[in-house]
Amino acid sequence: MDDFDLTPDPRILVALTHTPLAPLDALCELIDNALDALEDASSRGAPVQFPLIDVRLPSQAETKRGEGSVVVRDNGPGLTAESAELALRAGYSGNKPRGSLGLFGMGFNIASGKLGQVTRFVTTQETDDEAVQAVVDLPELQSARTYRVQAESLPKPPGLTHGTVVEVRGWWPEGNPNHGYISKLSGYGLPTIRRELGQRYSTVLREQGVRLLVGGDQVEPVEHCVWDRTRFVERRGRGGQIPAVMEFNEVLATQTRCGDCDTLIPDGDTRCPQCDSASFQTVDERVRGWFGIQRFDHPTNFGVDLIRNGRAIRIAEKEAFFTYVDEFRHEIKDYPIDSPYGRIVGEVHLDHVPVDFLKQDFQRSSDEWRRAIAFLRGESSLQPNQPNADQNNSPIFRLYQGYRRVRTPGRADLYMGYWDTETDKPKRISRDTEKEYYTKFQQKLSGYYDDNEWWKLVEAAGQRPVPELRECPQCNAENVLEAEQCQVCQAVLIGTECIECTVTIPTSAVACPECGASQVPEIVEPWSCQVCDYTNGAESDVCSNCSKARGTLPPASREHLLASSNKDDGLSIQGFSLRLADGSHSSAIDVNTYTSSSAITPSWQGESLPLIVFKEEQIDVFVDLTHPVFRAYRASPEVLIASELAQYLYDLHRGLLR
Repeated sequence: MDDFDLTPDPRILVALTHTPLAPLDALCELIDNALDALEDASSRGAPVQFPLIDVRLPSQAETKRGEGSVVVRDNGPGLTAESAELALRAGYSGNKPRGSLGLFGMGFNIASGKLGQVTRFVTTQETDDEAVQAVVDLPELQSARTYRVQAESLPKPPGLTHGTVVEVRGWWPEGNPNHGYISKLSGYGLPTIRRELGQRYSTVLREQGVRLLVGGDQVEPVEHCVWDRTRFVERRGRGGQIPAVMEFNEVLATQTRCGDCDTLIPDGDTRCPQCDSASFQTVDERVRGWFGIQRFDHPTNFGVDLIRNGRAIRIAEKEAFFTYVDEFRHEIKDYPIDSPYGRIVGEVHLDHVPVDFLKQDFQRSSDEWRRAIAFLRGESSLQPNQPNADQNNSPIFRLYQGYRRVRTPGRADLYMGYWDTETDKPKRISRDTEKEYYTKFQQKLSGYYDDNEWWKLVEAAGQRPVPELRECPQCNAENVLEAEQCQVCQAVLIGTECIECTVTIPTSAVACPECGASQVPEIVEPWSCQVCDYTNGAESDVCSNCSKARGTLPPASREHLLASSNKDDGLSIQGFSLRLADGSHSSAIDVNTYTSSSAITPSWQGESLPLIVFKEEQIDVFVDLTHPVFRAYRASPEVLIASELAQYLYDLHRGLLR
């Protein structure tokens, strides 16, 4: 009887493209393989002098016309024709299973196939006279019912002396599950793509000197805004002096694995039980990195980046570190639980822990993952009163004890603030100031990139201001700062010229002590009240109609409302953006909400309103939380604010209506 031929139908390649994968992750798959080529050159002792990966993406206009292409080019050593064939084969990977980013083969086929129908692969080595080209046309392969792809030799493309170029084109038509996939990628915009890639590849960009270009501009590594390693807090008991940044580099265990198929080799075996290879390698379960305290807290911008071979697999991971699952599978949320804001961040390198084949997450059921997490966060809840917490010596447990909550701005809790003279207590700075400082950190301005300017606000929160004194120029006696005359010799300290005799007199004097002239200027013209629009006589300081003082601002003016309101960070939204009907996102807008201490009346004797909105480059909302609509009718201020924001965005984007 003949052997069964189990070669899959070529339609399997198209079916692979339906695997769920975010557009940016697909692009990262192509970049990973380029990075592996550069790393392979270094491991062979022939590193590329100026390693470069150049990414070119189509514009949204091109994708709508069915034009353009995704191009990822590297200046690595290039591949031979045989290696190129293996690299394009579905399910094959020539990469080292534990030292590579990319997975040429399955991951490459899925990523390139989701982006477009046709993938052109060109590679050449420096010693080659020609380049090797292969074109994978998925619809054509499916129609011909064959996996065979014609490889050809061609002259080296201009500028490509060595390296590989991957070009994807031919966007999927309507009716295909991947239709619109490329439009979503191009719709992110180049600045967003560069920022996201800078976060995913920050380690590679910082430590390996690789230049990654997107649209011709360099991707910069994203850095965490943490306190300097010399900063610390003091805690009683087990805490002691707890630094703001804790570094670690530990080998938790050592494995013996097959060098060919990566199978774990049992102790004492001399050949691989899977493939019978005698080529073994020792794998250290090394966990290295750091945990630290961000200089500001945030409702979402915190957590730990989990990195494998230089690529962030999980960004701002929270669940693995801040949620504990006990033996009965009960979840205990450890952080943040004292407020909705968190500030613990970090970078952890887990090069030995296996990931899923699309690199969306680590294999959390693996022994390697469990051992790493046990070392990093311990095997108990982080809360000190929970069972077994007294035996938890993990780095994140210790950091948690020092920075779990912020009780008082200042050095005690490593938190920025200022001394509030009204309450005579420290008070936190505004979120606007934090945002300003963080922007300057991103711009790498001196004092803001390092934490010197930030630290000044930490110290300022714990320093009660010393009242200033003013020295008399006549007798040198010291007086309180606001004194207009010296209490010893009566010399004028804060003065102005008399309107008649020009002698210097105290600023608050209503009459000149020298000539007796009144210092109150006469008003000879009638004035119009800004509250009720009533015209008053020149001699009146109070409106005869509404009894408001002259100069009182209109009740519905922004200036008037600001004077009687306080900003509410809880009801404010910074950088709000909404997905629109055409798939794009609206421009980011700030919504600043202020709670009024008095009723909001748009006109004199008019009925009060629950809120009033000013819509310019940003939206300013003034809310009267004592208004009957909130108390009697139990309306939510969040709902009313959201309605105003929705109406604003609706008016702004009416052009999308059909």
